[in-house]
Parts: sequence; C-alpha cells; structure tokens
Amino acid sequence: MKVVSSEQLEWKKDHPTGSLAFKYLLSGEDGAPDNFVLILARQDAHFATERHRHNFDQFRFPIRGHMNVGQGIKLREGELGYFTEGAPYGPQDDPLDDCPPGERLHLTLQFGGATGYGYLGPDRLRACRDELRQDGEFVDVLYRRHDGKTLGGLDAVWQHAFGRKLEYPKPRYSGPILINPNSFGWVPLPNADGVQRKHLGAFTERGTWAEIVRLETGARWRLTADEARRLVFVVSGTGSTEGARLSAHSSIQLDPGDSAEIACEAAIEALVFGLPPIAKSVAA
Repeated sequence: MKVVSSEQLEWKKDHPTGSLAFKYLLSGEDGAPDNFVLILARQDAHFATERHRHNFDQFRFPIRGHMNVGQGIKLREGELGYFTEGAPYGPQDDPLDDCPPGERLHLTLQFGGATGYGYLGPDRLRACRDELRQDGEFVDVLYRRHDGKTLGGLDAVWQHAFGRKLEYPKPRYSGPILINPNSFGWVPLPNADGVQRKHLGAFTERGTWAEIVRLETGARWRLTADEARRLVFVVSGTGSTEGARLSAHSSIQLDPGDSAEIACEAAIEALVFGLPPIAKSVAA
C-alpha cells in the first residue's frame, strides 16, 4: 500500500505545450502492460492542441474549472471523462479567460488499455523527449525533425523508446465518454455505516471501473484490493489510513492483496478507480 500527499510533491512543467504543470501522485511499473500514472495537473496558460489520439486509456476529472475536449465538447468541473485507447479527440482550445494562471486543476489517470500495449511512464517519456530534441523540436502534439520530417509526438517518442512503429488499437468507443456524477444516486455500502458510493461505470473487456465514495464524519471504511489494483483520490475532506494523514488531493494505491481502513474526520468524497489485470483476449 502507498499513501501520497500532493503537498509533498513539486510541480513539473512536462507537457510539450508548456501550458500545464504536473504533480505525479502515483505510478506503476515502467514496461508492464498495466503501467499507469495518476497526475494532478495545473493549467498555467492558454492550452490548445490539435485533434489526436493515444494508444492508452485515460480518465480525466476537472477539480476546478471546466475542460474543453473537442469542438463544442466540454468536460465540466466535477464530471468524469473516459477516453479509450485509439479513439481520437480534440482539437482542444482552453483559454484562461478571467481565470488566474494556476487556478484550474484537474486529475488525469493514464494507463495501459485492454489491448496490452502498455504505457510509457513519465521518467522514460521525459528522457526520450530530451534525446529527441537533439535532432528536432516538439510543437504542440507533433515532432518536427531538422531534416523536415514530421511525426506525431507520441509516435516519435515510442519509436525512440522501443525501436518500432507505434500501433493504435481499434477504439472500443467512438469518442470520449462524459459522465455527470450529479445524475447518479448514492447507494449505501453494506457493512459500512455512513459510507455510500456512486458506481460511474465499467469499461472494455478489462472491466476498468470508476466510482465516487462518500464517508460521513466518524465513518470507517475497510477497503480491500482483491484481483484488481485500486487507486483512491481524495477530492475533499480529511481523515487517516493506517497511520497516514489524508486531506484534499491525497492518494492511495492498493495493489492486489492489500487492505486499508479509512477513518473519516471531516466528510470525505473520493474518486476510486479499479484496474483489473490485463488478460489476453481473442481478437474480434
């Protein structure tokens, strides 16, 4: 089990546009098909990218401020977006308008999808970009070599890291799935007084799921990861788990076999993600 407070982490300006800063809350094993990274992101300037796609899955959750994810498509504060591997989205255009730099925050979970292509972790991604800058430059979501050839930024990094062309899976869904938790009802958890949840959905043959859990002041919740890894992000409230303090933007990682009890001091709402193992499947 791992518990991380975002206050202990430094912001890193890792996005190729330069308009976002990241805190890397939790991460998996680089090179593993089920690798992942949980990121707290801050918008410091006008953010814009062309329409693009990835070979991994994503969840996005605006904490403060809305997020544009395509022409006329807005992921609003408090909503959850699921972006399946291989499906294009965008273009994104997010001016700050009257919002001060650094005010907008969102949570992003990026992880290897059901296809099993994996996910390139932030340390290796950063090293590959630094090496590629010797022969070109990153502009928006593209990489332009000094010889005039242009590649997608992720394509260039992937080829540099693995020595082979990046392949995109067939999209399981045609585009982003936008979820409004306010439209869901709270369901009491059995054997856990004062604890309720909203199950927001499960996705692809992997069965990745997301839910919001609410603990009333004084409630206790025993959380066990059976076969699936669980990631918990505290949206609001305070408490503790296994001797570690919890507050807004704390995160917990439970790998299969781990167990922890959360004791709530002031009403907690948390996002919970379930990441089951990636099983080999028969192609459609």
